[in-house]
Amino acid sequence: MDKPHQNGKQFFEAVENAIAAGEGLSDLDAVQLFDIAANHVALLLHDAMELFGRSSYGTAVFLSITAMEETAKAEILGYRAQRSDKKNGRDPLRDHKQKHIIAVRPTTFMGRLPSILGAEACARLQAEAESGGFIELREKALYVHAGATGITAPLDIVTKLRAKEILLVSLECADDILVGYTNKSFELGKSFERWIAEIETL
Repeated sequence: MDKPHQNGKQFFEAVENAIAAGEGLSDLDAVQLFDIAANHVALLLHDAMELFGRSSYGTAVFLSITAMEETAKAEILGYRAQRSDKKNGRDPLRDHKQKHIIAVRPTTFMGRLPSILGAEACARLQAEAESGGFIELREKALYVHAGATGITAPLDIVTKLRAKEILLVSLECADDILVGYTNKSFELGKSFERWIAEIETL
């Protein structure tokens, strides 16, 4: 497993590579592109909140991690809208781990999360995002796994506490990254703040 980033090096490299890769989108309206992607993130998080409230913790975690990935994508596509060229090679936006590194950035745990989750949990979550741990969790949160030692379902693996911390991280990523780029994003920010306050008490 990779070591956690030193001074954000892994994060900055991931962002630079993602912006430079893929297809330039200069023919598209950057604001419209961003707002569509950001609205999708908000919908995923709203659904994750609903599922958490119904004790469907595995699916809530799956949607929360997907929302992190789409948060990273929304920001990167906004920057690609300033390019017209197309770069060949593997697009980091098709790599789950790279999207987790971009979304769960050095600033994610610099605000309220340490006081909500504790410093030790925040350090663990940061390391998971950087090492590929969220990829494994994403799979376990959605699928039944059978092997020589038996069978497990998401209900056996994803606890309420685990779902709560992943949902909080995803909400913080969205609030930290998406809010402020466009006028509509400020309205999304109000929802993110409300959901964080709500989930914190559960």
